[in-house]
Order: sequence, then C-alpha cells, then structure tokens
Amino acid sequence: MPIPKSLAHRARISALVSSLKPTRLRTSVFDLLAHRIPTLWTLYRGLLRNAPTERIRWRIQVMFRREKSMRKAIDVRVTLVRYHRWLEFFVAAKKGDAHKQAVLQRYSQMLIAKEKKQKMKEMLIEAFEWQRKLATRPILTGSYLRPTLYNGPLPQMRPLPLHIAGLIHSRRKRREKRMTEFLELNKLKDDLVKEREFERRLGSIARRERVHFKSEFSEHYSDWVEAINVRLTEILETFRRDEARLTMPYPPEMLVQIKNARREKIANKTRELERERHGIITKRAVHRKMQGPTAHVWATMTERERRMDQISRSVSEVGYVAQVKRALGFKFRDPNAWKAEMGRKEDKERLDKMLQKIRAENERRSSNTEESSKVDEPRNPSPGPERNQ
Repeated sequence: MPIPKSLAHRARISALVSSLKPTRLRTSVFDLLAHRIPTLWTLYRGLLRNAPTERIRWRIQVMFRREKSMRKAIDVRVTLVRYHRWLEFFVAAKKGDAHKQAVLQRYSQMLIAKEKKQKMKEMLIEAFEWQRKLATRPILTGSYLRPTLYNGPLPQMRPLPLHIAGLIHSRRKRREKRMTEFLELNKLKDDLVKEREFERRLGSIARRERVHFKSEFSEHYSDWVEAINVRLTEILETFRRDEARLTMPYPPEMLVQIKNARREKIANKTRELERERHGIITKRAVHRKMQGPTAHVWATMTERERRMDQISRSVSEVGYVAQVKRALGFKFRDPNAWKAEMGRKEDKERLDKMLQKIRAENERRSSNTEESSKVDEPRNPSPGPERNQ
C-alpha cells in the first residue's frame, strides 16, 4: 500500500496535468449557440456589410458555404481567427486606409476569373444533374402495378420511384413485425388464460383444505389482458387496412393514363422500328444483333445455320434478308414487299430496256479491258544462248 506522502504527490501531479487537458464538449461545435450566434450575426454579417466590392462579397458567401461542414474544434478556431483578421482588414479599408483599399481592389480584380470559373462549374454540375435526372426519370410502361397488401393500384413505372419502392419495403417489414407481435401477444394471452384456470383450481383445493390462498390472475384477469387486447385491436386494424388496400380499385383517371401510356409506347416502338428500317442503328437493333440461340443449340448449328441466324435478326423484309427469313419460316409484315425489287408492271418495259443497256455497256467494258490487257502484255524474252549470239 502506498504511503500518504506518495498519494499526496500523485494528487498534486494529477491536478497540474488535468488543467492542461483540452475540454471535451458534449455537443458539436456547430450546434452551440455560443458559436453560431457570434459567427453568423457578427462575423459573417460584418464581412458582408464591410466587403468593398460585390465580387469579394460573393467570395465570402462561397467560402462560408464550403466550410460550413467543418467539424473539428481546432480547425474551426483557425478559420475563425482568419476571418476575424479579414473583418478588421475590411473595416480599416472602409475607414479610409489607402493601402488596404488598393489591396482589396487588386484582390477583387483577381476574383473575376475565379467567379467565371465557379459559375461555369455550377452550370456544368446543374447540367449533369439534369441529365442524370432525365436518364433515371420514371416512365410509364403502360402496364398495371397490381394492388397488394403493401401498395394500392398504381401504374407500372420503370424505374420505380425510390419513395414508392421504399414505402413498399417499409410496409412489408412493418407487417412482418406486427405478425410476429400478434402471435406473441396471443401466446401471452393463452398463458394468462391457463394461469387463471390454474389459480381457480388451486383456489378450490385451498378452500377445501381451509388454507389461505391469494389469487393474482383469476381475480384481476381483465386488468392483465386489457393492454394486450388494446394492442391486438390496433394490429387487427392495420390488417384490415392492408386488406382494403389489396381490394382497392383503379381510379378512372389512372386507367386513362395507363392506356394512353400504352398507346404512346406502341407508337414509339413503331417509330423506332421505322428508323431501323431506314438504316439508323438504334440501341434496340444493336441488342437484337448481339442476341443468339442458347449455348446448347448454338453448339449443334453449322456455320451456314449460324450465319443465317445472324442475318435473320435484321429488320429488313426484302432482298437477301427476306430470302433467308423465308427459308427459316419467318412471317412477314408485308408479304408483297419483295415485289418492289422487280418493279411495277407498267414500268416493266422501261426497266427491261435499262437492263439491256446496262448489260451491253458491261460487255463493252469487259471487251475493252481484255484488248488492253493483250496490248500491254510484255513479249517473252529470247533464250539465253540466242541473245548472246
């Protein structure tokens, strides 16, 4: 056991050291009114009022918004000291200090490029955010989101909005908890019934044997089950609301909206198919060309069958594609579309004359090519011994 002198020395050292420890606040610095009120109403307001130019005032606002999330007390203290020096500088310049006015004027000129850069950055961020919002905006698919225990009748949307998905998820979790609680309360109520019956029998035995017995459940049964019955009633009411949500009909306005979305979807897909037929490469066309049979079917196909399968995935219904599709047993939207290649009957005579002219021109060009090749053909050199003679 340490001696009293040693204990006194330890207490003296502890008192000296404890005064050097930093004070730990129970709340964060930014939540303290002793920090917020002077910072906002004295420092920030004073900087804005005494700022000599509009650009410097804009810069103060930007820096305070950027540093409002600062959490460490030491960082807050360093930042506040810097801003208080700025405030003193602004006040001195406002009172007529020529040197400080010149410094602030140069600083204001330097902020021109920074202000333009910051505004451009904000514009780009807003544009990217708007594009992201457009890319993920919910679109009605024309289908029905059937009512369930967790949601009422809704139009099917892709992607499903986060607040609706979160609502369905939270309702499902809460219903599971209520069902578990409902079963536990019923078990507890059954236990109370058994305890009451047990005490009744025990009381009858005690009366026969003239023994004192104090009942806890049989005489105060209603008090024991009152809170349980109230909670069971609340849970049953939530189950009734879930059942009502399941049988809720679609409003007429929503039905009209869903049908209009379905018509628009069909029209949009039709326009997309027409663009593909005009040769525009769409995302749908690329996805369809990348598809193919399943692996076990692909492994048994020949090279010719694989090539025909790839050709048949085009949207065309004429020419070689139509020939391949017809060989594979495809059905065509317009079975007579191939006749457009042969031309109309009234144009047959004109097309035949054009065909004869084209054939004659091709024959003439081929004959000229053969003659020119014969003229340009080099003569065979004579054998070596004759050339030496």
